[in-house]
Amino acid sequence: MADKNKNFFQIIMNNLNLVNDLNETCITDDIMLEDFQWNETSWMDDTIISQSKSFDSKFNNSIGNFTQSISINKMTCDNDEGTTFGQNKLNQIEIMENDELVVQNLEFSLFDGKSQELVEEQSSQNDINENTSFYGLSKNVELLIKQTKNITNLYDWQDECLKAVDNRKNLIYALPTSGGKTLVAEILMLKQILCHKKNVIFVLPYVAIVQEKIQTLSPFAIQLGFLLEEYAGSKGQYPPIKRRRKNTIFICTIEKASGLLNSLIETDRLDEIGLVVVDELHSLGENSGRGATLEGFLAKIIFIDKSIQIIGMSATIGNLNEIAEFLKADLYTKNFRPVELEEYVMCNDQLWQVDLKTDDILRLKKRVAQSYSETVSELDPDKIGGLVMEVVPKQNCLIFCASRKNCENVSLLMTKVLCRSLMEYNKAEKLKLLSNLKDEDQHICPILLQTIKYGVAYHHSGLTNDERRLLEEAFKDNVISVICCTSTLAAGVNLPARRVILRSPYVGSEFINLSRYKQMIGRAGRAGMAEKGESILICKQSDIPKVRELLKSKIEDCVSSLSSEENRGINNLILSSVMLSLVKTRTQIHDLVNTSLLKIQASQLNIDIKKITDDAIKNLIKIKALQVDNKLMKANMTIGIQSQLPAESTDVDRSIDLKTAYLIYEDLTVAQKHLMLCNDLHILFLVTPYHLADQLIPIGLIYYEAIMNLPPQSMDVARLLGINEVAVIKLREGVTPKNVPERIFRKFYLTLVLSELRQNRPLHEVADKYQVNRGRIQNLLSTTTSFAHSMIKFCQELPEFWAFTDLFTSFHKKLIYNCSAELEPLMELPAVKIARAKQMYNAGYKTLQLIASADPKELKSKINHLSRKTVDQIIVAAKLLIISKMENLKEEVDEMLVGLSSETCFHD
Repeated sequence: MADKNKNFFQIIMNNLNLVNDLNETCITDDIMLEDFQWNETSWMDDTIISQSKSFDSKFNNSIGNFTQSISINKMTCDNDEGTTFGQNKLNQIEIMENDELVVQNLEFSLFDGKSQELVEEQSSQNDINENTSFYGLSKNVELLIKQTKNITNLYDWQDECLKAVDNRKNLIYALPTSGGKTLVAEILMLKQILCHKKNVIFVLPYVAIVQEKIQTLSPFAIQLGFLLEEYAGSKGQYPPIKRRRKNTIFICTIEKASGLLNSLIETDRLDEIGLVVVDELHSLGENSGRGATLEGFLAKIIFIDKSIQIIGMSATIGNLNEIAEFLKADLYTKNFRPVELEEYVMCNDQLWQVDLKTDDILRLKKRVAQSYSETVSELDPDKIGGLVMEVVPKQNCLIFCASRKNCENVSLLMTKVLCRSLMEYNKAEKLKLLSNLKDEDQHICPILLQTIKYGVAYHHSGLTNDERRLLEEAFKDNVISVICCTSTLAAGVNLPARRVILRSPYVGSEFINLSRYKQMIGRAGRAGMAEKGESILICKQSDIPKVRELLKSKIEDCVSSLSSEENRGINNLILSSVMLSLVKTRTQIHDLVNTSLLKIQASQLNIDIKKITDDAIKNLIKIKALQVDNKLMKANMTIGIQSQLPAESTDVDRSIDLKTAYLIYEDLTVAQKHLMLCNDLHILFLVTPYHLADQLIPIGLIYYEAIMNLPPQSMDVARLLGINEVAVIKLREGVTPKNVPERIFRKFYLTLVLSELRQNRPLHEVADKYQVNRGRIQNLLSTTTSFAHSMIKFCQELPEFWAFTDLFTSFHKKLIYNCSAELEPLMELPAVKIARAKQMYNAGYKTLQLIASADPKELKSKINHLSRKTVDQIIVAAKLLIISKMENLKEEVDEMLVGLSSETCFHD
């Protein structure tokens, strides 16, 4: 029985990795259908829109829904040994029951009895949750909030708001930054998970915020017995594992939330979701494609009307009433800040306080008199150093700059004008921070090496994720007191400061708008840090009129972007909805679009919503994404209009659009005939993202040297793609070769960058060689990993590309970890890269189980440059990963038991 037990678990463990990313995989045909016109009252209103059966045969045999399965060796009857079919069934059941005990014992060994008691007590109290004292939750949850967040009492508005949503209506609440919005959402999510036993989708704008939220909610998940699943970057499974035992909070970026929703609709599992929470709801107005994705995501939920509650959080925006109408939501607004914010404008050494109650807006406060020498005054005419010294080192300061280069320059300026005594403050912690930064890439930025000694750092997208994470943690711990940053930090990272300085009223060359201004100054002052926060906007005398207009202006409206980029958003919404069978007729498509924010704003945008919807349908038919089934075109009968795309291709996002799908198909078709596997360069080329190739222009001389230094086998790959010595000589001379498509040589340039990273060449060396900043290089690697997910699914859906499925699946794993097999489990942990994984492995922490049960002090002592905070994060993350894997095993056991119980166990 022990052997069978072991074998069964091995079978399950072998299948734990069968998880793939469902991204948009759209393929179309060049042939255009004959155009037709919609009449005002057309019989076509009732035509069926669905998937095409007449599409080109190369798409007819798409693989069905991807499902995770476990293969059990068929047990045959052996009459000679007296084994019956029924006995074999009983043996299987016994194996699974024993495995269940193993899983339970493993779970109990990781977590103390108190945690289990807390879960059981919460579960029993949930039966009478409406009578409990903490908004329908037990007092244990209130205690846990106090312990983990150091919050003893809720603000009056939070109490008022939580009581208002007791009826499960949709709600939008808008308050200034730092008003405490997130806590309300977290309590509502806990109530949904623990009381209503429904899953939650939590939508956040950036990967970094998703990862931060995973960390902050982890203690609640462990103590209260629910699961957290990250849907960001390359993480996230479509559809998610169906769980019977525990509920889940899916923490997602906008794009991943869209894919998750589509997969739940596709598998008819949307009723598992009880609540959708959207943070930064004003992202609806973004024009980058993300706004349209978010609007389409919410429009589908409203259109389906599954009684899913929607909660939206936002800073104040100008047209909240329109957003509330779109979401059919109640609206709660309050101009509340727990800490007073004083706003100032400084110009020519004069400090003006912002007073919106006066006609002049600006009231002279004082003249700034810093004791500057003549030399320092020339270096720092705006007296930024003096403004910083008024609050550091005991408190901290953010300096928002107009550009990335300006961030670096201002941070260097601070080392020349700040007091040298700052170098002694937290000196040991600063040295540890420098060591940690160096450990990440065996290199440290020369600017940071110089500025961190003064407690100063710069922060922008040119840094790697690990560098940003370490600097953010150091700022929160007051190891560094000053961060010079771009405006994106205000939106993407939660870093409160005592004082915020806006170096200029410009972002790049554009004058800032009120929303961005409010977002930046909102970082000043947080509860528990100081009695007040201060913001200082530095400007020239010539900009004073513009500043006054800025301060008097109304907050900008959130405008739908569904019709932007030639109606790309509305095209994607219609296409994915048809493939999901949400809509089947023209009338239904119009009903869907009429649930959008675009419909509400159509008149003010001067848009004919009916016309652009019909235009979108016709365009999709023309490009053969949809097709009319003429066989059913008879009076009083429906007309079948079907999608030419596989049903699984429902996640329409920015990684693969219809145009890109053509290119993928073309490249894979060519590669089928001439695939080179002497190394992985050709495979790497195939999974290099197309859209990134359009964003980076190759530098001719660098390209030439990179090609000419390729080893023979890699040079063969380049020649196969048409990039030979003659072509790169032309590139070196600034001439675009005509015999090679531009997309090919641009894409291969990125492939060369990726290839050097795959060879474990230090990231900073690759960045220097190709003259690209470190952050962009790292983003290239992470985006390629995510795109490889999409390519796997793309090939799974097309039988002719079956061989690529296996190639890309194994290669994707190499992209994620790029390390030996024994280190791969450790690489799943936060703040663990190859160097740290090797340290942990050599120190005896070879498995997640050993890390989850480790003593924090002992782990910290054995691993170099590891803070106690990071140790705690690693241990908690290891526990969550194990819980997730154990729950996966339990669900697979339950699934098999259900299958066995439906069969006859005994045969006469």
